[in-house]
Amino acid sequence: MTRFISSLLSVSFCVAAALSGAPALAQHEAHETKPAAAAPHEKRVGDPYPLAVCPVSGKRLGAMGDAVVKVYHGREVRFCCDKCPAKFEADMKAGMASLDEKIAKDQAPLYPLHTSVVSGKALPEKPVQFVYANRLFLLADDSERAAFEHHAKDYFAALDKAVIETQGRAYPIKTCPVSGDEFGGEMGEPVDLVVAGRLVRLCCKGCKKDVNKDPAKFIEMVDAARKGAPADPQAGGHGDHDHK
Repeated sequence: MTRFISSLLSVSFCVAAALSGAPALAQHEAHETKPAAAAPHEKRVGDPYPLAVCPVSGKRLGAMGDAVVKVYHGREVRFCCDKCPAKFEADMKAGMASLDEKIAKDQAPLYPLHTSVVSGKALPEKPVQFVYANRLFLLADDSERAAFEHHAKDYFAALDKAVIETQGRAYPIKTCPVSGDEFGGEMGEPVDLVVAGRLVRLCCKGCKKDVNKDPAKFIEMVDAARKGAPADPQAGGHGDHDHK
């Protein structure tokens, strides 16, 4: 009997200890899984950040060291320093609206279509314009927004195709802006990438990562060449390029 009571007390003590530790464990787990305010590992959708300047300070990216890259609901934004994201996030709606305005102003002159990418209708004198995943889109009317959001990936691809067809006819650069290699050589047919409404023609898929790392640099190179300035592929001939 004494042995039975001793065993019962031992079990009761173990159960009590487990229960007393449960809240602490639950709190610890909750703390570890609490989502961050600006999901640092969120995957980018669409284009990388297309502007050369910080949306908060207006300073050129890279002037204060490596740009700080954030992704908000799939959309990439780059800042000049680690102090600017908090200022941007303090009024995200206003920050995104201001960013949209800058992107629309930059990309509108190069927009390749005179019809809606959704319905095929002719664009009116004042089309509906909005920025999705750092890319400007023009629609015939507000009712097309819902259809766009349901099939955004398809319409993004359709706009890419229109950019390539339009700008590819008189593409001004004869060499890859990343590697410096001439098109049509041992690498075969070039690879077309669209960033910020611009066609950036590359020697191979492996060069895409270089453009995504510093898109503003290559956007400026293409813009300069289109305006008649000679292309200057500063990264040409880098030995670590694997052409994959």
